[in-house]
Amino acid sequence: MDALNVGNDRQVFWDDYLVDNDRTTAYQQVMHPEKKECCFEFDQKNEKFCISYPCIVKDDKGYKMYYQPWYDDLKPLVCVIESKDGVTWHKPHLNIYDNPDFEENNIVIDKVKDGIFVFFDTNPACPDNEKYKAIGPAMMLHPDGETKTSLCCYVSHDGYHFTLSHPMTRYGTFDSLNTAMWDGKRYVCYLRSFHNIIGVDNSEVLDMTQIYSHSKMWSYATRDIRVMYSDDFRNWTKPEMITFDDGLDYPLYTNNIELYPRAHVFIGFPVRYNERKELNENIQQMTSYPIKKAATERIENRTGKVSTDCIFICSRDGKNWHRFNEAFMTPGYEDEHNWIYGDCYLSYSMIDSGKEYYSTYTIDRHFSFGYSKPLTRYQIRKDGFACYTSGGDEKVLVTKPIVFKGNNLHLNFETSAYGSIYVSILDEAGNEISDGESVEVFGNNIDRRVVFDNGFDLSSVEGKPIRIRFRMKDAKLYSMKFE
Repeated sequence: MDALNVGNDRQVFWDDYLVDNDRTTAYQQVMHPEKKECCFEFDQKNEKFCISYPCIVKDDKGYKMYYQPWYDDLKPLVCVIESKDGVTWHKPHLNIYDNPDFEENNIVIDKVKDGIFVFFDTNPACPDNEKYKAIGPAMMLHPDGETKTSLCCYVSHDGYHFTLSHPMTRYGTFDSLNTAMWDGKRYVCYLRSFHNIIGVDNSEVLDMTQIYSHSKMWSYATRDIRVMYSDDFRNWTKPEMITFDDGLDYPLYTNNIELYPRAHVFIGFPVRYNERKELNENIQQMTSYPIKKAATERIENRTGKVSTDCIFICSRDGKNWHRFNEAFMTPGYEDEHNWIYGDCYLSYSMIDSGKEYYSTYTIDRHFSFGYSKPLTRYQIRKDGFACYTSGGDEKVLVTKPIVFKGNNLHLNFETSAYGSIYVSILDEAGNEISDGESVEVFGNNIDRRVVFDNGFDLSSVEGKPIRIRFRMKDAKLYSMKFE
């Protein structure tokens, strides 16, 4: 087994990339965000029907959150609110578009077809007038001479004034929050499509018109996530379906995929789409049944039968993904507004608190017509989306052979008062070379230096293949980093 070169990059314990499964008894666990407070209320008339797709962009002025209020005729707009700290938000008075339904006019894109995603382009070669990019479905002329609904790009110099620029691809359906980013080398885009379409090979790439031409699509096809690549944001590869390591196949709605800022790992928080066949006796007993029934009658038949939650996925290469099938977020205890289509739509991207946690958000009461929509803030530990844990028993985690750079090992970890972690350094064969274990590690910290009080010096094995053994009791291990 070749040693993994981890250098001094932060290594997260969200998958088994570093873990020797044959020597490890600790197990993976997905974590859950902590609900905090309502930090803004969307209460204008045009916002009380439905709001979708909160999308956070950081720039030199602070944070912008783009969102989409839908009118009764289901024609969404794109609006923006702003914040310095992620806790207090306000609406800027822009008045770019004339719309009498908005008391505080914060519209940045008018008359869109569906989900619009906005990001700040960090490519050094990006022109200044395209630093803000938005992508979403629109009708545009393609180089082949056909005008079709496509995934298209809007550009802006300031994040307020957007111009429809060019088509990206016509392959897919796009009725979701399709995401894009500069990964340091190229552009990557994740978009919506379908597979298991009757009479169509799953590997075949269809455009939106071809997909919707299959009349039985909605009953049998499965919503999926596809990826495509570009060097210039104009010429894209054909979308390919991403794969998961769990062998399961179920519908995924929004993907919310981004590069994690503390490690070169892709993360995502896709919405899991669950459609029941009828408004059965269980649904009729739910507190939100009146809203579910109204959505079924007002929007389309399936709407009130659907419930949604959110899961956590991660990937080292952006195409092959590790998926946790326990929900990252659920609709929570039943009330009159939840357990309906649109629950657990997490904001795209997170806000760094400057401390030990990130803030993320939901816009709640998705299909509660006539009600204001609260923006609810959640906290999640840095690196704390998932972990390896021992539970209440003593277990071990042993890494594969690694080569590192540095002379100190730092852990992001959590134990109970009873719990502990002890660290040993092993050679490639698994023989201990650290002359015993480290000092007991216990507490709850995102950056704790491991101490060896027996004279062992980590710098003596810098650049050499080693393994690390963590002996854990009532403990969680989120990440590690050499310095």
